[in-house]
Amino acid sequence: MKLLTLLLLVIPQFIFSKQIYSGKDSLYFFTSDILFVPTESSILESRVGVTKFIDKKYLKLDIGVSFDLIGLKVNQSLFSMGVDFFTFSNLRNEANFKFPVDAIDYLFGFNFNFKKYIKHVIDLASRFRISHISSHLEDGHIYSSSDSILIPFVFSKEFMDLAFIITYKLNSRMQFRSLLALNYIFHAIPKDIKRLSAQEGLELDYFLTKIVSFYISNDLTLAAVNSQTNVNVNFQTGFSIGGLNTRAVNIYFNYFDGQDYKGQYYGRFTNYKGLGLRFKF
Repeated sequence: MKLLTLLLLVIPQFIFSKQIYSGKDSLYFFTSDILFVPTESSILESRVGVTKFIDKKYLKLDIGVSFDLIGLKVNQSLFSMGVDFFTFSNLRNEANFKFPVDAIDYLFGFNFNFKKYIKHVIDLASRFRISHISSHLEDGHIYSSSDSILIPFVFSKEFMDLAFIITYKLNSRMQFRSLLALNYIFHAIPKDIKRLSAQEGLELDYFLTKIVSFYISNDLTLAAVNSQTNVNVNFQTGFSIGGLNTRAVNIYFNYFDGQDYKGQYYGRFTNYKGLGLRFKF
């Protein structure tokens, strides 16, 4: 009973903190306090939302979360440790609002983050992540007698990546973000998965109002598949409804061209255009 009373006293103070509660009736977006915020077009990130492919009868469904668990402030620098748990699924689009699951990828791991405000218009953030990912065909997959590639196989890898992102506040309405990352796989099945890949992301955000912004985001990943080095392109642009560093809703157009990031489709190349809805947390 004492614990319940304590929670009833503490939780409202946490939710209605001075940061978001002014004592007046108002509508607001809850703040997002993770230190490392990836670009919108970065692929291996936790998302909540769906992308409908325009030129294919498939959808991409994202379900998951990443959050900072423990934080430390030292002078003007911030440190944190967090966790990642998320999936991205390939769904078939059928009549009568049915979406059988074709394939699904699971990722979980830990992340260690750093953030420092260099100037009042520039901040630097970094993330070191250790993760496991595995992929599986599901009961919605359609097998074909001629389909020799998509027979289920074990796809699993443990990897670590180091990413840096710089945010430049160009003015009160516009910011530019630049991301660089290296990914190293230290254990993988199948064994021919290449160990090292590199990533670059660029993003421009323009706030039309305090809660509505327009963004353009592009991600390039340099990787090798079956001894062939290639560049994967993931482009995304759209509108975000929510304030700076708050939770938001994104409505976007997505274009991807390159190596398929779904594990059960490893070794294939894919190209698609899609329209999506994402809930940022």
